[in-house]
Amino acid sequence: MNLVPDTDSILYQPCQEFDFTNPPFDAKEFAQQLYQQMTHHNGLGLSANQVGVPYRIFAIRIDADPLVVFNPKIVDQSENEILLDEGCLSFPLLYMKIKRPDWVRLRFQTHDGETHTEKYGGMTARVILHEYDHMDGITFKTRASKFALDRATRKQMILKRAHKKANIEFFKRQRLNGTTEIVPQVVQTWYEKDE
Repeated sequence: MNLVPDTDSILYQPCQEFDFTNPPFDAKEFAQQLYQQMTHHNGLGLSANQVGVPYRIFAIRIDADPLVVFNPKIVDQSENEILLDEGCLSFPLLYMKIKRPDWVRLRFQTHDGETHTEKYGGMTARVILHEYDHMDGITFKTRASKFALDRATRKQMILKRAHKKANIEFFKRQRLNGTTEIVPQVVQTWYEKDE
């Protein structure tokens, strides 16, 4: 299970409900895999379509606790909106200020098909709303103004160059120490291009 590229059409299409009466795959196993993938990438949330699975499922962490929800529905949300920075695993190093309600009431099922309705606030509500958008085929880029997106894209390019340079310098140090086996092949390719 890997993240799909940001050009994959699955990110821009609404996802379908997960059918517990005729499941397309083992819900518990998928929930564990999705959460593991999210933590592997140091994310706060991850929607199934971000890994190429077209169902209404997402994983989040609440404090340190995992929560994977199936077929979520927003049943209520705050009218008060908060403007905060957001990022997305599908768009590395892209950060923008996005307005979102400061709380949300969510009805969802767990991997065993049990239905729950819970109210979440603060950052948890923001992450839920971000992942909920993903399941509707909406990325956080569409929530930003053109000006904000253009500015964030320029900053993203600067950050990518800085990360590339830092990785190249790391590789050079490792190469001098004779320990290149721990450096990813892509970094070696960047280094060799710049030599």
